[in-house]
Amino acid sequence: MSPEQPAATVDLADGHSTRVYSLGEGEPLLLLHGWSLDRRSFAPQREALAARYRVLTFDRRGFGESTAPPDLNRELDDIDRILDALGLGRVHLLGVSQAARLALRYAVLRPERLLSLLLQGVVIDGYTPDASAGQDLPLAHYQALARAGALDTLREEWLAHPMMSAGIEDPAQRALLARIVADYHALDLTSEAPPIAPPAIDVLAALPAMELPVLVLTGELETPARKAHAAELVRLAPRAREVTLAGAGHLSNLAAAPAYNAAVLAFLDGVSARS
Repeated sequence: MSPEQPAATVDLADGHSTRVYSLGEGEPLLLLHGWSLDRRSFAPQREALAARYRVLTFDRRGFGESTAPPDLNRELDDIDRILDALGLGRVHLLGVSQAARLALRYAVLRPERLLSLLLQGVVIDGYTPDASAGQDLPLAHYQALARAGALDTLREEWLAHPMMSAGIEDPAQRALLARIVADYHALDLTSEAPPIAPPAIDVLAALPAMELPVLVLTGELETPARKAHAAELVRLAPRAREVTLAGAGHLSNLAAAPAYNAAVLAFLDGVSARS
């Protein structure tokens, strides 16, 4: 297999650009990393998935090497621009955590651009789990640390949080996470990034009519709130199914990479065979 190569530098709507990387051949699979992470978080996936698919990664605005300012409201347009720049009509789209929420919005608003949808640690706009599920992310606390300039404390606490640490026993994966989070500068917490606006379509109400095949990837040790969101999505979306990854938490792509990759490939192969 040829080394991963920059496929394109894509101009974004606000005058910034992002570099998209490509590995493998076949149907395109665009990977969207989660909050505080960057494209390196898919290191255990790239070669395994690129054996049969063209794997595309990039740093979302506000993260990694991206120079674009954080703005969740622009990210769906960023996806459009990436697909257009690469001449791609339709792709498989995989989103993790915060990006799973964005990927689900994209699927509801632009289903004609997708072959399938894969979601890890998803949040559904408009759905509120039972209060017993609790809150899984102390974002206000992290924002206070960031605005006080205590980035080292923020990074240390976040790396120790169960959403980052649960199930990740491999020292190499822990080291990878530490390197990535060390490069997180909390721009989304300290800048004047606008809050995410309500989607143009009621995502929750749209799920029963969703025709896309959907794979929901859930770690066995995922937070109760995210498990509740996953269960609701599978209940409502007619072509959604869930895979639970034993011994993994929120970052199941790192904690259970072989099982995760096998589940993704089996799903994609099934979708491709039917298309």
